[in-house]
Amino acid sequence: MSEAITLRAAQGRDPIFYWLLLALAGFALLPSYSLDYGLLGASREELLAAYGWSHSGVALVWFAAPLLLFLRPALAAGRERRTRHLFDAGYALACAGLVFITATLTDTGMGFATLPLLLALGAVITLALSRLEWLGGDRFVLGSLVAVIALITLFIIYPSIAIFIPMFTDDAGAFAPLGFMQVLGQAHILQVIWNSFLLSAAVGIGCTFFGMVLAIYTTRIARRSALIGRVFSILPIVTPPFVVGLGVTLMMGRSGYITEFMVTWFGLTNTNWLYGFTGIWLAQVLAFTPMSFMILDGAIKTIHPSLEEASYTLRANRFQTFTQVFLPLLKPALANSFLIVIVQSLADFSNPLVLGGNFDVLATQIYFYITGAQLDYQAASTLGVILLLFSLLVFCVQYMWIGKRSYVTISGKSNHGDVQPLPTLLVWGVSLMLYVWIAFNLLLYGSIFYGSFTVNWGVDYTLTLDNFSKLFGQGFSDGAWPSLLDTLLYAGIAAPITAIFGLLIAYIVVRQQFSGKKVIEFSTMLCFAVPGTVAGVSYILAFNSAPVYLTGTAAIVIISMVMRNVPVGIRAGIAGLGQLDKSLDEASLSLRAGSLRTVLYILLPLLRPAILSALVYSFVRAMTTVSAIIFLVTPDTRVATSYILNRVEDGEYGVAIAYGSILIVVMLAIIFLFDALVGEARVARSKARNAA
Repeated sequence: MSEAITLRAAQGRDPIFYWLLLALAGFALLPSYSLDYGLLGASREELLAAYGWSHSGVALVWFAAPLLLFLRPALAAGRERRTRHLFDAGYALACAGLVFITATLTDTGMGFATLPLLLALGAVITLALSRLEWLGGDRFVLGSLVAVIALITLFIIYPSIAIFIPMFTDDAGAFAPLGFMQVLGQAHILQVIWNSFLLSAAVGIGCTFFGMVLAIYTTRIARRSALIGRVFSILPIVTPPFVVGLGVTLMMGRSGYITEFMVTWFGLTNTNWLYGFTGIWLAQVLAFTPMSFMILDGAIKTIHPSLEEASYTLRANRFQTFTQVFLPLLKPALANSFLIVIVQSLADFSNPLVLGGNFDVLATQIYFYITGAQLDYQAASTLGVILLLFSLLVFCVQYMWIGKRSYVTISGKSNHGDVQPLPTLLVWGVSLMLYVWIAFNLLLYGSIFYGSFTVNWGVDYTLTLDNFSKLFGQGFSDGAWPSLLDTLLYAGIAAPITAIFGLLIAYIVVRQQFSGKKVIEFSTMLCFAVPGTVAGVSYILAFNSAPVYLTGTAAIVIISMVMRNVPVGIRAGIAGLGQLDKSLDEASLSLRAGSLRTVLYILLPLLRPAILSALVYSFVRAMTTVSAIIFLVTPDTRVATSYILNRVEDGEYGVAIAYGSILIVVMLAIIFLFDALVGEARVARSKARNAA
């Protein structure tokens, strides 16, 4: 007996003990309930009332979560060690659920003390699973898995469920299972749904067509001019929302120079022809074609030339090879492009807001239900659910049907072949359409930059700096400076979190084997399927009441940016890890380096280009996002896109365009800086290989 006590003393206390001390310290030192104006803005009375020990009944529940874990040796006495570890994991999970239930029932919301408590409970679960030798007992992998599951549940699944609740409740909050039928029974709503689906299908076809044209030119036709085609293909990505629509308005709106030209020379009488389906389709095709281009550009590059060469050896002509070999191999990429653009079109409300006229779509209708004079959560929830279900259907088709089909064109065997020429007529047609695309974009962005320097477009074209003076000439506390600085700060915080979180999920999905792995991957990719408008509404409904209050804070804006872009980090990580042999991990682990050291010192250096790509893309997307965070920003959490929206709603188009042009320049500078960094890394690696 004395030997056992001596051995236990030598080994020290169980690490679980120290984690539970952290939970109790948080409970004693931090408020257990959420404060209306934060920790610094609360009065002494409000602060004292927010502590858990000030409410005896609730304090018992909060205190029981870590306290009962101290009794685990007695509760599990005489049982097998495996049973004790299962008890630890199960009880910690139950305590976490108890915290959420308590905060919900008391309608107080979880305070800062929740963070150390949940951190401690997660650590207990991790230690228990490692002692059960699950996933080899690797604490880093298990801790990462627990954190990923918790974040997915809280910030993806929970909000997605929350958007369904108002759909089945009335204005008083009572259960009304058929209340949504009143919304769907309106003729106007049915017309809005039809408009949205018709527009998204047309935009999907248009973007896929033009994306295919641009991808064929840059990969199979262009030689020295490929860079020009690529620049004009990707330029709309760095263009903030509203700016493309405003640029189109400057060209073809009521006072646009193209409209005036058509009135003068062709006798055009309807100067409002742009507003409605035509204008939205044109702006969305310009905005979303780059997404289609990137998908198809990568797919064309993976088609091995030997397949086309084999077709020619069988006496097929160029046209037959293109239609019967080249295009069939692009079917999954074409389908992916079409489906992804459909979801993006459904979620976009910036271009319909500028160019919609009387043509209403789901995204703008949801926006008006939330921000309009008459707040209607039930109608917004009903339309949001329709938008969500359709997007999920599209995503499931893309993920489960197209994803399972095999279109392998590169095998382990050595194949040689040169890229074969395309049909001459196709080359001329693609080149002509590219030149038209470039010319139109030159006019578009020329109008944007020139319009930012004019007094009043269509009335007074005198050059002036007044628009920029209104934006940045009023000091750092007024004008556009606060929104620009806040946006840079939020995007700067969100981008590395997105890259790290995405890489962590990719590492778990690619390198680890466990049941439920596909569920995690599918759940994280749901962020791509959920339209931004729906995501914004769901975050309001989920985090504007107990158990978690986040609305009105900078945290919810950053979380929204991270969760909207995390699939980019996941895909970048999966692509990068797919190129690294697993033997590198195994060699590191065989030398007794844990998974954490393997990731830090082996994988991260090799994944630097993929990480930088995810960082830059996440930063750009965070800077230009609008459909999700437009519902989440407040006067204290201003962002650039919401500032542009306010200027558009006030009719200050010159100021809005000037701000958009500034953002374009800033993001292009960031992208070129990233390209220089990655280029230097590639050159350094190339020199190292040559020296070796």
